[in-house]
Amino acid sequence: MQTWTHPGGKLIELGAHSLSQDELFEILIGSGYKGRTAQDIAKELLDSYFGIYGLWNKTFDDLSKIKGLKNGKIKRLAAPYEIGKRVIKENQWHLPAVRKVTLGLPDYTDAELLAVLICSGYKDKTPEDLAEELLRRYRSLSGIMGEKLSDMATIKGLGDVKVIRIAAAYELIRRMVKLLEAE
Repeated sequence: MQTWTHPGGKLIELGAHSLSQDELFEILIGSGYKGRTAQDIAKELLDSYFGIYGLWNKTFDDLSKIKGLKNGKIKRLAAPYEIGKRVIKENQWHLPAVRKVTLGLPDYTDAELLAVLICSGYKDKTPEDLAEELLRRYRSLSGIMGEKLSDMATIKGLGDVKVIRIAAAYELIRRMVKLLEAE
């Protein structure tokens, strides 16, 4: 049995569905802060707010109370919630409980949301350029759902870390939709 030292490797080998909520949030958080690992921060976040469902109605101020969560990391945590709301709307899924989900980045374009997850550019491409390329290839935020990591990675500049972050975000979206269906 493989013991994973980082959830990114586990995601690549076993798929995003194999990760715990802690591991998904750890990927989105990315790095630690002053003696605290991303794993420590993810654990405190989930202990404080009880998982995906518990973050639905939180604000940036709520999340910033967790030591190690500042603006950039909070945006990476909020992006999947906003993408999830847009995917639900785009597909016209009748999930009335989606109104309970207030965490997000509603003023961002689709490309800006993906750019938050991508984080950094590549050579002369900005994160927004890479996001636009993803949207052109898959036509929408919904179109990215279920795509293979290896297909996304063929976009020059989307390396493993960026693709893993996108895959973790989309797994959170998948789980959010399941929770909303159960509401």
